[in-house]
Amino acid sequence: MKLFQLIFALMALFVSQFLLAQGPNLNGTLYDQNEEPVSFATVALMKLPDSTMVTGTMSDIDGQFSLKPKLTGTYYLQFSAIGYTHTLTPEFEVTGPGFSKDFGSITLNEETTILDEVVVKTWRPQVRAENGKVVMRVAGSSLAAGNTAYQMLTKAPGVSVSQNGDFQINGKDGVAVMIDDRLTYFSSEELKTLLENMPAENIENIEVITNPSAKYDAEGSAGILNITLKKNTLSGINGSVYTGIKMGRQTLFNGGANLNYKKGKWNSFLNIDASQRGLVRDAFSYRTFPEVSTYSYYSQDGVQTSKRFVPSLKLGTDYDLNEKHSLGIMGNFTYQDRKQDWNLKSLGIMNNDTSVDIDAKNHMDESFGNARINLHYTGKLDTLGTRISADVDYVRLQKESESQFRNQYLYSEDGSAPFETLSNESNSDFDIYAARIDFSLPLSPTSTLETGVKASKVISNSALQAYLGIGEGSTLDPDGSNDFRYEEEIFAGYVNYSNRINDTWNIQGGLRIEKTNGQGQSFILDQTNNNDYLNLFPNVSVEQQVNDNYKLNYSFSRRITRPNYQLMNPFLFYLDPNTSIVGNPDLQPQISNVIKLGQTFFRKYNLILSYDYTKNYMAEEPSTDPITGKSTYTTSNLDYYKSYNATVIAPIQLASFWQTNNHLSLTHQNYKMEMDNEIINNNNLHFMAQTNHQVNLPADFKLEVSATVNGPTINGIYNIDGQWWVDAGIKRSFMDNKLNVSLRATDIFKSMDMTVDATYGGNYFNLKQYFWQQALSLNLRYSFDKGNKAEREVRKNSLEEINRVGGN
Repeated sequence: MKLFQLIFALMALFVSQFLLAQGPNLNGTLYDQNEEPVSFATVALMKLPDSTMVTGTMSDIDGQFSLKPKLTGTYYLQFSAIGYTHTLTPEFEVTGPGFSKDFGSITLNEETTILDEVVVKTWRPQVRAENGKVVMRVAGSSLAAGNTAYQMLTKAPGVSVSQNGDFQINGKDGVAVMIDDRLTYFSSEELKTLLENMPAENIENIEVITNPSAKYDAEGSAGILNITLKKNTLSGINGSVYTGIKMGRQTLFNGGANLNYKKGKWNSFLNIDASQRGLVRDAFSYRTFPEVSTYSYYSQDGVQTSKRFVPSLKLGTDYDLNEKHSLGIMGNFTYQDRKQDWNLKSLGIMNNDTSVDIDAKNHMDESFGNARINLHYTGKLDTLGTRISADVDYVRLQKESESQFRNQYLYSEDGSAPFETLSNESNSDFDIYAARIDFSLPLSPTSTLETGVKASKVISNSALQAYLGIGEGSTLDPDGSNDFRYEEEIFAGYVNYSNRINDTWNIQGGLRIEKTNGQGQSFILDQTNNNDYLNLFPNVSVEQQVNDNYKLNYSFSRRITRPNYQLMNPFLFYLDPNTSIVGNPDLQPQISNVIKLGQTFFRKYNLILSYDYTKNYMAEEPSTDPITGKSTYTTSNLDYYKSYNATVIAPIQLASFWQTNNHLSLTHQNYKMEMDNEIINNNNLHFMAQTNHQVNLPADFKLEVSATVNGPTINGIYNIDGQWWVDAGIKRSFMDNKLNVSLRATDIFKSMDMTVDATYGGNYFNLKQYFWQQALSLNLRYSFDKGNKAEREVRKNSLEEINRVGGN
C-alpha cells in the first residue's frame, strides 16, 4: 500500500500544474483515402497574409496532431507527407488565449503519376524508425492476406525465431509480445497458438520496441513486439468477411467476419474466426557419447504432424459518458482441439558393436480454452491533454492433454523385441487478475509527466499422471507423476517525464519499480521454492536534432525477463525413449542493461549502435546420462550474455511505382556459462538482412516480395546454421475496392530448413529439421460499410503475466 500511496501522492503534487499551461490549442487527425491514419506527417501553421510559417509539429503514430500558436491573428494549416499531395485548411482566426479549434478528421490524398498510360502511386515508407522503436506497417500488404499474426511478426525488422520457437530480436531471447499495448500472458508454445489464430489482415502495425519507456512493464529484456490492431473509424455499420485456403503438405481452411457498429455514444465490435491450423515437421538428429557410455552413436528420424480446429470470438463495446469520459468492456474467447502424432525411428549403436532399433509412435489429444475479460475507463480531464485511464483484467486459461507412447525395440545381440507402452494425462489451469491506473499530466506545451501503478496476481495449478501401459490395463507410475502449484504477485509503479526543450533537444526519462513475490509448491516431491525480489528499472533517452538532415538519439534502459511459469514446473515430461524435459524451480530472472546510439540521416535512413549486457541469461541446458545415453533438457541461468549490434534501416524508392524497405543487422554475440565444472564461452558474429519490395503493376495489381537472409547464430551452447527464404504475394481489388483477392506463396525455394549442433561434456548433438513453411494460399476479403468517418479513439494498456503462462 505504501507504493500506491507514494504514486498517488506524486499525482496529487502535480495535478494543479495544468492550470498554469493555458493557451490556444489546435488539434485533429490525419487519414488517407483508405481510412488509415497518416503517421508522422508535417503540420505547419501558416500566418496570413504573407503565408509565413509560424510553428509546426508532426502527427503521431495514430495520425493525431496538436499545436499551440503563441499570437493572435489569421492562420491556416498546411499538411505534407511522403506519397501525399499537400493539403490546406480554410483560414481561421486565433482570437486569444482561450481559443481552441478541433479540425476533426482530415483526409490526405495519395500522390499519383501517369507513366506510359499506367496510373502509379507513390509509397509512404512501410518501415520507419522513431524513438526507441521500429514500426512496420502491415495494413494493405499483400503478404498479410491469409497470413497470421505469428507469421507477420517473423517478418518484422530484426525479428527471428529460435530453435525452441521463441521470438528473438537481433538474435537475442527475452522478447515480450503485446497486443494494443497489452502484454499477452502465454509461454512460447501457447503464444504461437494465439498468434496463429489472429488474421494478419486485422493488424495495422507491428512495433519492434527496443527502448520502452518506464510506462511499459519492465518484462522483455530483449525488447517488446507490439501488435497494433485496426480500429473502427466509421459510424454506422461496417466490417468485412473473409475466407481462404492454404495448400502445402497440409490443406487448411480459414474464415471469419469482423463487424463494427458506431452510433451516438456507443462503439461496438464483434470478431469471429474459425480456422484450421496445422504443422508438419521433418527432423533428423544424431548424437555421439563419451567412451564410458553404453552408446557410441544414436540417431533419430521423425515426422511430426499436427492439425487443430480453432474457433475464436472477440467482442466489446465502449460508451462515451460525455465528451471527456468513456467506459468499456471487452471479451476474448478461444478454444482449440488439437491432435498430434510424433513418429520416430531410432538407431542406437552400442560400444560392443551391437545395435538397437526403436520404432516410437506418439499420439496426443489436447483441448485448450482461454477466456479474457477487460474493463477499462478513459478520462480527458481538460483540453490541454491531462488524461487518466484504468484497466481491470481477468484471464482464465485451461488445458487438458492425453498422450500415448508405443515403443517397439529390436536388439541385434539376441534378437529380442520387447514392446513398451506408456501414457500420461496432463491438466493445467491459470487464474490471472490484474489492475492498473495511468495518469498523464502536461506540465507545459512541451513537457509531460506520466505516472501510474499496477498490481497483478497469478494462480497456477498443474497435475501430471504418468502410467505404465495404455487404457484400462495401465498402472500409475508415481515416479513420473506430480502436482505443482505456483502463485505470484507483482506490484509496480512508475514515473516518466518528457520535455522537448527546444528545436534541438528532446529528453525523456523515467524510473519503474517492480516487487515480485512468488512461491512454487511441488506436493508429491514435498518441495517449496520462493522467488521474492525488488528491482528498479531506469530509462533515459536524449534526442539531438543536429540539423534538418541529421538527428542523434542517446539512450539507456534496464529490463527484466522472468521465467515462463512452465519452466519452473519440476515435472519430468517424457518425449521419447531417450529424451525428457524437466523444469527448474530455482530458475532466476535475467536482467539486461542496454546502451544505444541512434542516428537518422535525411529523415529516413537510420543507423543504430548498441551494447547489451544480460546477467543470469536463461538458456536450454542438456545433460546426458553417461551410462544409458538418455538426455534430459532443462532451462538454466548462464553467467551472462553480451552483444554489440549495428542496425541499418534504409527505405529506397527505385521508381514511382516501386518502393523497397531494407534492414541489415550485424551482432557480435558472447555467452558465458559453466557446464560439468567447465567454463564455456560461445562467440559468434551474426548478421540478418531483410528486403521488402512493393510494386504497383498495371491493371491495379499490387505485387509484394520479401526476402530474408539470417546468418549463422548461437543460443547458449547451440550453434545454428544460417537460413534464407523468399515470400511473395499479389493482390487485386474489385467491386470499387470492396473485394480483395490475394494469392501468396511462402518459402518459395523451400530454404527455411534449420540445422543445430552442440558439443558438451564429451557429447556431440546435431539436429536438422524443416517445418514445411512452403505453401500457396488464396484469400478473399469483402468489406462493407454504411456510415461516415468518425473520430478515432485509441485506448492502450499493458499486461505482462500471460506472456509467461506455461499452459495455454
